[in-house]
Amino acid sequence: MKVIASLLAAGYVVTSAPAIFAAEGDRMVYGAGMVTCAEWQQYRSTGNNAATLQVQAWIDGFLSGYNSASSAKDFISPKPESVAYYAWIDNYCIANPLNRVAEAAVGLKAELSARAR
Repeated sequence: MKVIASLLAAGYVVTSAPAIFAAEGDRMVYGAGMVTCAEWQQYRSTGNNAATLQVQAWIDGFLSGYNSASSAKDFISPKPESVAYYAWIDNYCIANPLNRVAEAAVGLKAELSARAR
């Protein structure tokens, strides 16, 4: 029952969140990346695995999609596992609890791209 409630809550968050523009290039962003950093931190600290996994999958998809669509050097392959990306997102979100996870992912992508040059 707890798992079902978690899945329903995660689904509600994703479907009810409005779209925002990412900081870079005024691109529309939808999905689990729309949760706030405070919500991300709450999911991680309370063990809400369903919601955490959903946002992690969104982060992975965002980075993979950007990497695949970019003509620049691959910024993912020489870097650590996704767990390290989530730790980076954790640190960003601690400092910016009102920002969206999408904004954190854009920041992570910028840092990874800069390191890949």
